[in-house]
Amino acid sequence: MDESEVGARLFTTRFLVLCAASLAYFIALGSTWPVVPAFVEHDLGGGAVAVGLSVGAFGFSAALLRPVIGPLGDRRGRRFLLVLGSVGVSTSLLLLVPATSVAMVVAARLVLGMGEAAFFIGITSAIQDLCPPNRRGEATSYFTVTLYLGLAIGPALGEHLMETSGADRAFLVAALLGFVPLMLIGAAPGRPVKPPDVPLLRWRLHRAALRPGLMLFVGLQAYSGFLAFIALHATETGVASTGTVFALFATIVVSVRLLGARLPDRLGALTTTRLSMGFTSAGMLIIGLWTGPTGVVVGVVVMAVGQCFLFPALFTMVVEAAPDSERSHAIGSFSVAFDLAMAIGGFLVGAVVALTNRPGGFVFCAVTAAVALALTGPILRPDRYGRDGAAQ
Repeated sequence: MDESEVGARLFTTRFLVLCAASLAYFIALGSTWPVVPAFVEHDLGGGAVAVGLSVGAFGFSAALLRPVIGPLGDRRGRRFLLVLGSVGVSTSLLLLVPATSVAMVVAARLVLGMGEAAFFIGITSAIQDLCPPNRRGEATSYFTVTLYLGLAIGPALGEHLMETSGADRAFLVAALLGFVPLMLIGAAPGRPVKPPDVPLLRWRLHRAALRPGLMLFVGLQAYSGFLAFIALHATETGVASTGTVFALFATIVVSVRLLGARLPDRLGALTTTRLSMGFTSAGMLIIGLWTGPTGVVVGVVVMAVGQCFLFPALFTMVVEAAPDSERSHAIGSFSVAFDLAMAIGGFLVGAVVALTNRPGGFVFCAVTAAVALALTGPILRPDRYGRDGAAQ
């Protein structure tokens, strides 16, 4: 985009419109989190591995496509990616309606991965394009509030629709919500004035994303297991509405990110990541060992604190290290780690649940978060990023 489009203000009309588009998108996705596991287990008769695979399958296709879609966004513009993503996500949700087998659900979720990859790269790149360079961490914190608002509103909506009208109605409403961003994407920057002279279709991870991406992959293993099995676990332990669990989690993350939006910029990636992994491990251990409604609530609260700033801190490292003309490529490469964590983490935790039980799966998540905490320093290399993890 033209550098003249960027001013000193963060909260411009275009920034807020893009956040609104993001909110609609994440409500659509969030509404499926309690529906897909219940649909696979109860309607299709799938076991723990099938649930984990169905929830995380989108990660495989998204991970495969992001390094290709990223450069496409640098060449064709952010709006192109947002249109491709919105249509792809809604199509995938519509494909869940006629699904009569786990294989059909997995296929639909693979289509979701394509749409999710395009939309996420497009929206995050556009947000960074429009924000002042010295407020990137703050902008990322505010933007990701839309993700967690979607996680607060969406699951309650999806659960309500499933209980009152069935899973098909929940999937149809989610698909309609997925089209809403199409009306708002005009706020995103158009085709770049000087697009980078790189091959349009080439699979390559951007160098700026490698170490932060590896840390994100390790750090999100526990989160993927949480998303895949917390709804089923909460129901089993006596929680009346699983939507309230997601709402509690999201409310805490939103509140902390709004009140402490500048913390990732001030603390640095290393300190922020260590705090994130410590709280995440403690939260998952509480959920796994305290198997009752109160244990679920307390564990979710601690887990939510752990997830507040992991992504903003690492994401900012990537954006600052990559040239502006390669921003979508770097973001796409970085978000491969998220996809693989969701796909592999959900499958691994599902296997542990199949061998033990759901509490055993959450204890496994706690162990993976503790391992991530131990690896934070070696992966982020304090000698390169400084004592507090800030890029030198």
